[in-house]
Amino acid sequence: MQEEYMGYYANFDEEQRLVCQNITRIEFDTTINQLEAFTQSANKLTELGAATGRYSIYYAQKGLEVTAVELVPELVSQLEENAAEQNVELTIHEANATDVNFIPDSSQDIVLILGPLYHIQNEGERQAVIKEAHRILKPNGIVAVAYISRFFVAGLLAKMSHALVTPQVLGELRETGLVTTKDVDPFFRTGYFATPDEVESLVQSECLDVEKHVATDGFGRYIGAEINALSEQEYQAWLQYHLMVCSEPSLLGSSNHGLVIARKHG
Repeated sequence: MQEEYMGYYANFDEEQRLVCQNITRIEFDTTINQLEAFTQSANKLTELGAATGRYSIYYAQKGLEVTAVELVPELVSQLEENAAEQNVELTIHEANATDVNFIPDSSQDIVLILGPLYHIQNEGERQAVIKEAHRILKPNGIVAVAYISRFFVAGLLAKMSHALVTPQVLGELRETGLVTTKDVDPFFRTGYFATPDEVESLVQSECLDVEKHVATDGFGRYIGAEINALSEQEYQAWLQYHLMVCSEPSLLGSSNHGLVIARKHG
């Protein structure tokens, strides 16, 4: 399964995903907005699953001391190129988010986990990522954990193909968070799709107190064509509205992505 995952991201244009259209821009803009209150006073930040560095480079440009950890070699190479092109200094490691023993205990103000949980299908490995985040965080440090909602994915499967609307496919997704049918592309077969309550419980199990839980995309993906057609001025108006309502609990399960922000006990 990991080989299929690595192959998928080796050939996926992750660099453009967060900027290529309004419905993906809102994911980045919302994440930055929700973290702003915590990053302003931070010095050291680690991103686990940094991909091509969209967040890591952004925060390095803001003056933070950034460590970026990425598993896929092709993405690590692109991250290194992007950092060099933008003349940004950051520390880069090719490693699995489940084991970052090269980062000292209690050394980081903020840990970002904005992708790894999308594809860790083993519960013990998901817990290992959170344990590592807890270990490297300073007391009162902040972790931000992103996930993909299994409730949103059910609707996405129905939109993709009527052949996926079966008791077997939908039942497996509902009960396990997995989509193992060969009728979907590797992103889904290698994915893990969580519930909002599950992710809160995951971080709380490691003595992390939830401070925020937001619907990163809100219901924007259901009106994706309309959101993408907005002018820049209209997009900014929609973004401001979205930021005012994204913490509404009733939106969490229907949002493509969710974001849990939690604090380590002091």
